[in-house]
Parts: sequence; structure tokens; C-alpha cells
Amino acid sequence: MQTTTSLERAEQRAAVRRSDSTGFRTPDLFAKRPVIGVAIFMIGLAVFGILAYNVYVQGPMIQWDKQMADHMHTSALNSAGWVSAIMIAGYYIGLQGYIVLAVAMALYFLSKRYWKEFLIIAVGCIGQGGLWLLMANVFGRDRPVLDHPISKAIDYPSFPSGHTMSAVLCFGMLAYLLVPKIASRPWKAAVVVLALLLMAYIGFSRFFMGAHYLTDIVGGLALGFAWTAMVITVFEGLFRKKEENEHEQA
Repeated sequence: MQTTTSLERAEQRAAVRRSDSTGFRTPDLFAKRPVIGVAIFMIGLAVFGILAYNVYVQGPMIQWDKQMADHMHTSALNSAGWVSAIMIAGYYIGLQGYIVLAVAMALYFLSKRYWKEFLIIAVGCIGQGGLWLLMANVFGRDRPVLDHPISKAIDYPSFPSGHTMSAVLCFGMLAYLLVPKIASRPWKAAVVVLALLLMAYIGFSRFFMGAHYLTDIVGGLALGFAWTAMVITVFEGLFRKKEENEHEQA
């Protein structure tokens, strides 16, 4: 009798997973091929480590960084008004847009009882905020000092860029959910490219406006990819293991 009940429960779980296949679920790509997630994590961490070391010891990259910031600021001051408006919009997309999109995804997953996806976005966002706060205070890098700043002064540390980290997590996760639902390969590629362009746009807009050095942006991208890959890989792996154990018990 117990065996029959366990089998029925296993069949019910399988039926639920099949019925949810049209929803926005993670494709379990990193669970099936964890080497992909681990590789992204390691590469991102390595790039961030190189930049972080230069920031910490004031290495040769820092002098080049300051020159790039000065050059970009000069270009920004001479740019057309509509260009500045587009760049300023990057601040709001990277902050308010990120919050709205993250909350919308979390509420969707919660309403559908997609616990794996809900935990990925919840832990991803909360952890990303904590990780940024920790790294920013550890390095305590000052913002670029400009003679004629375009944007208002910001008093919290510069390295790494929190906006860029948020963009990687949010738009990266959204692309990861959407791509498996798209049949056309060109459209799959278009979604991935669009997500990457949005990440780059948000990061570049912060550099353009003089709020960050270029290494802050690249560091934010690298740490954002490392953190996002780690969270997805861990939770997909844990839930896959849980499902395998339930199947064996059935």
C-alpha cells in the first residue's frame, strides 16, 4: 500500500512538472552541466580578483583608469543633450528598473509556488546587495573627482559598481528563463544579445556620467556573473538532487 502511494505521489509530481513546463522555469542547464556554471563563476572571480588586486595596491591599472575617466568626462561634457539624457536613464533602469523587475519575478514565482526559482531570485538579489556592500566597504575606493561633475555627488564607495552587478543578475536571470521558451535560434540569440547590451548600457552609463571608473564597471560585471552563476548552479543542483532522492524513495 505504501509503495502504491509513493508511486502515485511521484506521478503527481511529474504531472505537475509537465503542466508547469509552459511557465517561466529554470531550464536546469547548470544542474545538468554544472561545469558551465562553475566555469562562469571561476572566470568572473578571476577577472574580479585581478581588478580588485590593482585597486587594493594602487597598481599600474589605476593610473590608466583615472586617465580614462578624465577622457570620458570631457567627452560627456561635450556631448549632445539627448546623449546625456539616455545615459542618465541608465541610472534609473539599473536601480528602479532592477527593483521592479526583481519584485515582479519574485511575486510570479511565489504565486506559482516555483520554490526553486523564487529562492534563486530572492537569495540572488539579497546576497548581491550584501556582497556589493561588503566589497565596497572592504576596498573603500573613492569616486572619480571631477572639476565639473554632471551627476550629483555620491558618497558611498565606487568599487565594484552595484548597478552593474544588479543588471547582470536581473537581466541575466530573465534571459536564462526566456531563451528555452523560444523556438527560433535567431530569436534566442537576440534575447541573449539584448540582455548583454542592457548590462553594458547600464554599466557604461555610470562610467559616462562620471560616477565610476571603468574598472568599477568591469569589476561589477565580473562579480555579477560569478555570483549569478553560483546561485543558479547551487539551487538547481540542490533541487535536482532532491527530486532524484524522491524518485528513488518512490
